[in-house]
Amino acid sequence: MKKQLLLGLVILAFAVTATAQENPIDKGSWFLGGHVFFMSQGGDLYKVGDESPTTFSLAPEFGYFISPGLFIGAMVDYTQFKIGEFKNTDIGVGPIVGYYFNLDKARTDVKGSVYPYIKAFFNYMSIKAEDGVEEEKWTGTQIGGMAGINFLLSEAVALDLGVMFSADNAKPEINGTEYESHSGTSMQIGAGVTYFIWK
Repeated sequence: MKKQLLLGLVILAFAVTATAQENPIDKGSWFLGGHVFFMSQGGDLYKVGDESPTTFSLAPEFGYFISPGLFIGAMVDYTQFKIGEFKNTDIGVGPIVGYYFNLDKARTDVKGSVYPYIKAFFNYMSIKAEDGVEEEKWTGTQIGGMAGINFLLSEAVALDLGVMFSADNAKPEINGTEYESHSGTSMQIGAGVTYFIWK
């Protein structure tokens, strides 16, 4: 029974990977990507005195196309900023879903193709705030969306330009006691590289 189950899984895996794709965003394709974002933040969650920080964010992600253009996957959002003695480190992990638009269906060579996209994500956040004396841990959620374009530099590698918006909510926990939650928004403009696994 175990051998039959194992054989069935191997055949299924082979069938999935053996499916021929016509382009990088076809059903059965995978992608690995990541962005470096320049970020502007607002709301009381992100204020330090009268200042709102401006910083950089890294957002790696991967996805699998369940139908042409439509994918599901996961992303990680890592952000760190510092103002004076204050330092904040955010890590968010969660699912992502999106759609790539194929504007070049008639192309026989995918190099040079442009694929606009829209994505939506939901992250669970863990935040560590330090001011040089004390350390606070926060937990929260992040929901948002992205829009951008992928420009294929080769059959597998694309330049990715995008904009990301998120609405964030988090609350501190000090010595086991949870306090009032704070909310804020983030608008980010960034660039990255996407690697498509297909054929």
